[in-house]
Amino acid sequence: MRDPEIDVAESAREFQWWRLRPQPRLPRRRLITLGIAGVLLVGALAYGVYLWHHSQRHVSTDDAFIAGHIAPVSARVGGTVVAVVVGDNQEVKAGDVLVRLDPRDYEVALAQAQAAVEAARGELLNATTSVPLTDDTTRSLVREADAFLAAANHGQEIAGHDLEQRRSELRAKQGAAAAAAAAVQAAEADFDKARLDRDRAAELFRTQLVARQDLDHAEAAFKSTRAMLEVARHKLAQSRDDERQAGAAVEAQGATVAQARQRVAQAQAALATAAGQRQQVKVREATVEAARGRLQLAEANLEQARLNLDYATIRAPLAGRVTKKTVELGQVVPSGQALLSIVDLEDIWVIANYKETQLSEVRPGQSATVSVDTYPGVVFRARVDSIQSGSGAVFSLLPPENATGNYVKVVQRIPVKLVLTPGENSRHLLVPGMSVVPTIVLR
Repeated sequence: MRDPEIDVAESAREFQWWRLRPQPRLPRRRLITLGIAGVLLVGALAYGVYLWHHSQRHVSTDDAFIAGHIAPVSARVGGTVVAVVVGDNQEVKAGDVLVRLDPRDYEVALAQAQAAVEAARGELLNATTSVPLTDDTTRSLVREADAFLAAANHGQEIAGHDLEQRRSELRAKQGAAAAAAAAVQAAEADFDKARLDRDRAAELFRTQLVARQDLDHAEAAFKSTRAMLEVARHKLAQSRDDERQAGAAVEAQGATVAQARQRVAQAQAALATAAGQRQQVKVREATVEAARGRLQLAEANLEQARLNLDYATIRAPLAGRVTKKTVELGQVVPSGQALLSIVDLEDIWVIANYKETQLSEVRPGQSATVSVDTYPGVVFRARVDSIQSGSGAVFSLLPPENATGNYVKVVQRIPVKLVLTPGENSRHLLVPGMSVVPTIVLR
C-alpha cells in the first residue's frame, strides 16, 4: 500500500507542471491580418458613404471632349506658292500673312484693267463732247415748252412747300413719340420700384415683420404703377403709329416733289428738244450712256483685278494656332483648295454627352469642374452654358426609327455645352478634341 504523503507530493508536482506549461495563443500574423481587414472594411464603408453623398450632389461623364472654332484657310485665287510664312502649330494673329502666291499674273491683269478704264473714259469724253446742239425749232414749240416749264416750276414750289409742312408735322410726331417713350421709361422705373417694394413687403409679411396693411399698400401701389405703365405704353404705341403715318405722308409728299422735279426736268428736256434736233440729240445721248456703261464695267473689272492681287497674299482670318498645314513651296493651288486650318485657342468649350437620366437637375449657369486626361491632377473651372434640344441619336446620319416594332429602350445621351471660366485656358493647354471628364455641381 502506497504512502499517502507520496501521492500528495506527486499531485503537487503535476499541478506545478500544468501551471508552468505555456498557454495556447493566437498567431501574430493572424492578428495583423484581422486588423488590416477591419481597417479596410471601415475604409470601404466610409468611401462608399462618400461616393453616395458625392453622387447626390454631382453628375459626371467620361463621354466628353474639347470643342472650338477651327477656321479652314483656302486659296481664293489660283496660283503658284512662292512663300509659306508659317509652320505647323505656329501661333498667329488675325491678319498675319500665311502664304503668298505668285502675284505677277494678277499684276498684269491689274495693269490691263487700268488701261481698259482709261480707254473707256476717253470714249465717254468723245461721246459727250460730240453731242451737237441743233437749231431752234419753231417759236410755237418754244412757247409751249416755256409754258410747260413754268407750270412745272410752280408745281415744284407748291410740292416743296407741302413737303416742308409734312416734315414739320413729322418732327412734332417724333417729339411726341420721344416724350411718350420717356414716359414709358419713367413708368417702367416706377413699376420696377413698386414691384420690389411689394416683394420686400411680402417677404417681411411672411416673417411677420410688417402688418397686412403695409403689404396691401405695396400691392395697390404695384397694381397702380402697372396700370400706369400700360397706359404709357399704349400712348407710346399710338405716338409711334402717328409718327409712322407722318413719315408715310412725308415719303408720299417726297414722291410728289420728285415727280414735280421730274416734270421740271422733262420740261427742260422738252425745251432743249424744241431748240435742237431731237433725233440727233437722242442718238448722241444713247452713245454717251453706252460709253458710261462701258466705263462702269471697266472700273468693276479694275476693282476685281485689285481684289485678285490682294487675294494672292493669304492672311489669317482669326488669331490662333496653325494646324493641318498641307501647302508647300512651289505648289500650284487652284481656287478654293484648302491650305491649312487655324484653331482658335481663346474660345473653346466642352461638349459633354450626359445620360438623359443624369440631367434631371442640370440647369444653365451651374458650376462645373473639368479634368483632362492629358494633364492628370489639373482641374479647370467651368459652368453649364446650354443643353442641346435633342439627343445625339436624333441628329445622327441614320436616326433611330422606333415605330418598326423592334424597339429596345436604350438610355440616350444628350450633349451639354460647358464654357470655361475666363482665364482658365490662359496657357492654351486645352485644344479641340481632347478627352475630358466634366463634373457638374448640382447643389
